[in-house]
Amino acid sequence: MRGDIVLFLGLVTVVGGGIVVAVVLFFGGGGAGSPCDDPLVAIGQSEISQMGFQAEDAGLARVAQAATAGDLETAESAFFGDVHNFTHNVDAPLREVDEALAKQICERITEIEEELAFGRRVSVIAGQATRIRELLQDAAEALGYARPGG
Repeated sequence: MRGDIVLFLGLVTVVGGGIVVAVVLFFGGGGAGSPCDDPLVAIGQSEISQMGFQAEDAGLARVAQAATAGDLETAESAFFGDVHNFTHNVDAPLREVDEALAKQICERITEIEEELAFGRRVSVIAGQATRIRELLQDAAEALGYARPGG
């Protein structure tokens, strides 16, 4: 039952985020900008610290592993929640030190959210999770923390 709730809330977040992105693109400057020109909207609470990055790294490894195994339900459950929140919440502080890296992460987050909601191709989700994990390892170093994983 808990998994169903997490999945439902994740899908609501993705669909709601997609609607916001569509509205911004449609009404905001005639489509002249990217949704990643501004920081991602913070979601819940996340610990932006060494421990936070380590937890995020392990969470994204679970997403990639589940997707690689073809287990979309487990991949979604592993992504939506703390992992998803962290990816949004680290955006603003990262932009203060490395805006280009923050935008790269934002773009990959947008892509994996769309893929989980619409494309649902496990190989694509696994690749995106792995790339986000690598970028967040770079982000940890940019913010002065030791590189997680490895």
